[in-house]
Amino acid sequence: MNHSLYSTLLTLLSPVLLWKAKKEITELNRFSERLGYTPDLPDKPVIWLHAASVGEVIAATPLIDRLLKEYNEHQLIVSTMTATGARQARKALKGKGTQLMVPLDLPWFANRFLDNLKPDIAIIMETEIWPNLIRGCHIRNIPVVFANGRLSEKSLVSYRKFKATTQEILADIYAVAAKSDEDAKRFMELGAPSDKVSVTGSIKFDIDPDPELLERGQALKTRLFGERPVWVAGSTHAGEDECLLEAHQLLLNEHSDAVLILVPRHPQRFDSVANLIDSQGVSFKRRSADDSFTGRDSVFLADTMGELMLMYAASDIAFVAGSLMPIGGHNLLEPASLGKPVLSGGHLFNFSDVAEAFDQHGALTRCSDPMDIFTQLRPMIELPDLRRELGKKAFEVVESNRGALDKQFTIIQKAMTEDKSSR
Repeated sequence: MNHSLYSTLLTLLSPVLLWKAKKEITELNRFSERLGYTPDLPDKPVIWLHAASVGEVIAATPLIDRLLKEYNEHQLIVSTMTATGARQARKALKGKGTQLMVPLDLPWFANRFLDNLKPDIAIIMETEIWPNLIRGCHIRNIPVVFANGRLSEKSLVSYRKFKATTQEILADIYAVAAKSDEDAKRFMELGAPSDKVSVTGSIKFDIDPDPELLERGQALKTRLFGERPVWVAGSTHAGEDECLLEAHQLLLNEHSDAVLILVPRHPQRFDSVANLIDSQGVSFKRRSADDSFTGRDSVFLADTMGELMLMYAASDIAFVAGSLMPIGGHNLLEPASLGKPVLSGGHLFNFSDVAEAFDQHGALTRCSDPMDIFTQLRPMIELPDLRRELGKKAFEVVESNRGALDKQFTIIQKAMTEDKSSR
């Protein structure tokens, strides 16, 4: 399928695609953004980064932080495809940039979007190959860099249907920073010139916790829990808390001094989770109440914002939630970067590549139900050497995969400083 046929087909499908897109608008986005319209922007040069959904935004977060720091004279625009991705992007930007919904990839929408933004560079996270947006960048001498380039076998099969188009489009990009040899080969098979493709690894692993975090976490653990064994369930969702509390009750039958730190993902659930714990007759304290944790208490409800990493640091073992139900999981790298043993449920599709790296090194313990969680927790609590070994494996996965951010940022810097006439 050539480029003209692709645009024609997309035009025919546009009523359905725009109807679907309308469902992905958030309280802070306008539907007109899907048509290429943008709000008034500050009078600054623009860096445009596109990350389709939650997984891509999470992957892009270290890069977003670096761009905000190194290019603070620019306006960083992060576009997303989904509403959940939009909300995640606004968190990642921390009020220092602008989040927009990406327009439908029709020529007139793409052109309007690019003419409004006039970006100095287009950075596309992972897989999104949008022919009209990329061609529009090429016409305007805007370098296009695929960061954290990822192309699964399934995606390759889909894109092969448009191979004539992808060959034409990828021939004009500035660079692909692929996360693996396999991804690099697939991009080249679709038409990316081999001299524009390099393997850099995944920037997801370039997580950089506060060096004083472990010390602060240990001080909190000592003050609140003394020498009691502590496990944390981070970023829980509705339906998971019940499962985790049941696992904790099983653990208390064997280790009556065990402590569970429960960290709900969303603040609007703090009260309902407190009511759930109370309804089960479990003695607990809320972080926000700042009450002393007594020997009778066995659950600590972390009902404050921005303290998830501190709670990981204050624990012996970490369970990363959002994974017991088909939510996609949350960031396994956060507790791993602190050297904590990592457990999760089985639904990790937002972090499939990270989970695969952990699996390869025996650094992730997957659980399916309360009994399974209890069965995996018990030896970690009873055997400190096992706990340390699993924490070390998790930390080593993070450390051995670091460095991709520097490599990819170097490519981006070069693209932005290179004379346009030489592109």
